[in-house]
Amino acid sequence: MAYNGTKRQVLNTFKLVHRARSKCFKDDNHMSNAAKVQINEEFKKNKSVSDPITVQNLIKFALDVENELLTQVVQAERIAENKFKLKIDPDRHTYENIPYAELDDETYKKWKESKKKGGKKDQKCCCD
Repeated sequence: MAYNGTKRQVLNTFKLVHRARSKCFKDDNHMSNAAKVQINEEFKKNKSVSDPITVQNLIKFALDVENELLTQVVQAERIAENKFKLKIDPDRHTYENIPYAELDDETYKKWKESKKKGGKKDQKCCCD
């Protein structure tokens, strides 16, 4: 890479991904170290890339990885045989959960028909 601005951008991206890794796997040394090794390997593997477009694509990919680590990855701790406790960062955006409801065939068919006919747009669940 001949351009200093690109080098600086790559270094900043490298740091951002490592910060996201350390925040995501804060209390899990094993996963933190595994992610650290993987991140370092990927950056080393692409160290000799000099095409500016390819470099920008790799930077975008690394920023997407950072976003995934900060927004999508959660850790679970086993509490009992079939119980887990999720470790969710308070800064992490979570979405409203919609409970799953098992439908019998008749209810499902009615729901499908209402969808075909342009049923209620604000209806949250077919069981309401």
